[in-house]
Amino acid sequence: MWTVSASAFTGIYLSLVSGISYGLIISLLAGGLSLIYGVMNNVNTAHGAFYMLGGFLTFFALSALHLPIVVSIVFAFVAAFALGLVFLYGLIPKKMWVSSDPDSQNIVMILFLALAQVLQQGAFIVYGGGSLAIPAILFGYASLPGGLFISYQTAISVAISILCYISLFLFLRNTKIGKAIRAFSQDRELEAMGVRVSTIALMSFGLGVALASLSGALLSSVYAINAGTGWTELVIAFVIVTFGGIGSISGSFLGGLIYGIIYSITQYYLPAYSFVIALVLIYIVLVTKPTGILGEIIERA
Repeated sequence: MWTVSASAFTGIYLSLVSGISYGLIISLLAGGLSLIYGVMNNVNTAHGAFYMLGGFLTFFALSALHLPIVVSIVFAFVAAFALGLVFLYGLIPKKMWVSSDPDSQNIVMILFLALAQVLQQGAFIVYGGGSLAIPAILFGYASLPGGLFISYQTAISVAISILCYISLFLFLRNTKIGKAIRAFSQDRELEAMGVRVSTIALMSFGLGVALASLSGALLSSVYAINAGTGWTELVIAFVIVTFGGIGSISGSFLGGLIYGIIYSITQYYLPAYSFVIALVLIYIVLVTKPTGILGEIIERA
């Protein structure tokens, strides 16, 4: 008969709690990337830089504008949305906003990479190369069954992530522009029917980078950020999007949970190999099911 020590159960329980919490928050980053690709057919290689930008925008609102922490996070979300519109409109040729042409897609990827470098260099010039941490929304801990504790900051961040997902799904299903985004992501022929694709692309890109910024703003109170932050998070977003199915926000939600749990378990037992194991898992998923774990049964938006 197999026996499992109490410490092993505690480790698994702790990994599940921390994994679900981290997975929900980081899935916002992946959900934004998936939304952009699902509509525009372009990979936003600057997505990790917007994650970094979310932390710095929150810090700017706190330190320069002296706004409360919650208002600062909202400021970062709105500012990232507005900046996303400006950067897309000013940097990417309009005819390439939505494209299935490989040459155009490669050009857009390179332009977004250049944007990421500009954003990171800008952060370095303004704040230097040191790390910054955002203060917690609320200090203290709440007790969980089994003698574990979760910080109020983590609990609030999880609640904000869930609320954001609920709001996003309601927006996509109940508003005119939201329905247009979902319809266009599933049927490209709508462009020939007079649908304003530019408006759909702008809104999708703005929302996508705003979600990345929100993820960065929430996690920057746990993981300090610097001007070089974002590249690892971009890889993580690709991992999650592939897990859930490229172009599916629902899949990104589930993929984020799966990634968070697996990463936390391996971080607890094999910390030196946790990120490598995650990359091996995406390879296995791609080989066995290229569409992602829910890519065939979940609608793209």
